[in-house]
Amino acid sequence: MHIAMDIGYSHVKSITTSNRVIIPSVVAPFRKLSLVDLSSPSDSGHVVEIRRVDGTISKYFVGEMALREGHGASFSLDREKHRHPNHDILALAAARVLNTGPGAMVVAGLPVAYYRTQREELKNHLEGLHAEVSVNGNKLKRISFGKAVVYPQGAGALFMAPDLPQNGMVLLVDIGQKTTDYVTAEVAEGNVKPVSSLCGSVETGVQAIYEIVAQEFLSSTGMPLAAIRVPEIISQSGRITYYGKERDFSGVINQARTDIALAISDQVKAALGDRLAFIKKVYLAGGGAEMLRSMTSLFPEAYVLPEPQWANAAGFLKVVNAH
Repeated sequence: MHIAMDIGYSHVKSITTSNRVIIPSVVAPFRKLSLVDLSSPSDSGHVVEIRRVDGTISKYFVGEMALREGHGASFSLDREKHRHPNHDILALAAARVLNTGPGAMVVAGLPVAYYRTQREELKNHLEGLHAEVSVNGNKLKRISFGKAVVYPQGAGALFMAPDLPQNGMVLLVDIGQKTTDYVTAEVAEGNVKPVSSLCGSVETGVQAIYEIVAQEFLSSTGMPLAAIRVPEIISQSGRITYYGKERDFSGVINQARTDIALAISDQVKAALGDRLAFIKKVYLAGGGAEMLRSMTSLFPEAYVLPEPQWANAAGFLKVVNAH
């Protein structure tokens, strides 16, 4: 069995040939809830139980359940995110939800900037990951990965571009939570080959918008806002009720989207220099592509890939299934 995982700073996107799951990358310690039947699967999050090789058992709220019910909910912005405990919890949970058996082949991604230095470490880490896992009260099942393959993010998404030219250079900009990856590739007779000197990452993504909103919330209310609560404000078009008073952050959000889209495009354009003039098409992918739609107007011949948040995971699976 093959499983592709895009374990992002915002969401885990995991896909097999028959199913897929997306889980917010948030974990919280489990606690008993008197008003919720946790024995049945829930579309709003997961209760995950993990039994390690040494026999220790731990239990967590994962995803939406962690956001809604968890105390001490956390997410990671570490550069070496696979070293953070949440990484393994999320990977095991996603694999169990997709009913992955022991010894599955897993394909994962890394930001282009981290790819050379972290590829082997992530590969070895995933191949050494194994435990018995239960999700939402189902039976414990052994999860392990017999082989791990690691690709640069953005390269996977490029394989999902529906109308690559037969010849010429193309650019894929993958806008993530913390980083934005750009992959430039030369297409010759339909064959795609990345141009290494024109691939990289910029340390700007959707998180920059979250920070602007959080700062405005602090200025407006005098109270700090936990980072994991910012998406709630954005999902409600910037309008929330705080201590009985409705507050509107929509203007701040819209301006932040414009500013961050411009900042990302400027950095990518600077990295490509005069080679940008020879790009035939620009594709936008990643969860941030939906939030920063204005980027289509900042690059020539640019458009957002279908289901951009899934593009990397789907591309990884497509590549490995072809071999």
